[in-house]
Amino acid sequence: MSVWQRWLRLGLACGLAVFLYFVVPASPRLPADAIVLRVLAAVAALAVLALGIVSQVRLTIQHGLDRRIDGLVVSLVIVVLAFALGFFLLNAQDPEQLEGLATRVDALYFTMSTLTTVGFGDVHATGQAARIMVVIQMAFNLVFVATAAAVLSARVRAAATKRVESRLAPPKPSPSDS
Repeated sequence: MSVWQRWLRLGLACGLAVFLYFVVPASPRLPADAIVLRVLAAVAALAVLALGIVSQVRLTIQHGLDRRIDGLVVSLVIVVLAFALGFFLLNAQDPEQLEGLATRVDALYFTMSTLTTVGFGDVHATGQAARIMVVIQMAFNLVFVATAAAVLSARVRAAATKRVESRLAPPKPSPSDS
């Protein structure tokens, strides 16, 4: 598969995830039993996504640094969107949970500012449930984002080392030289 095909596939996968984030139906008020089911489904989905990311990292480590990291990137995008949707739904259920969050874009903005540790403070958790979700996201950020950064860093170092070695290696004699 060529580089542009990989980039196209990666862009389409991430674009589809973002599209689904914005079109998934979300009702603002739910009965208590539906909230419990939604929370359980969200925890299960997050666990499956975490397992997917762990398996991508393990495959990258086991099969060397030449292993494609596309699945890891898509998994991270999906997890970010899952947290954003979780914050949006939590705030739709109880508007007192997050100050300054009203739309899905606000939820994505808050998730990304938490992920990147920028934290402008214009959107912030005020309720206990929202703070618990933020703590879970912070723990996720520490473990998985740091792991992904380490994998990417190792891959870049290995590629640079390979280039340096190929430049320093003496040229191989051709069969016609003998």
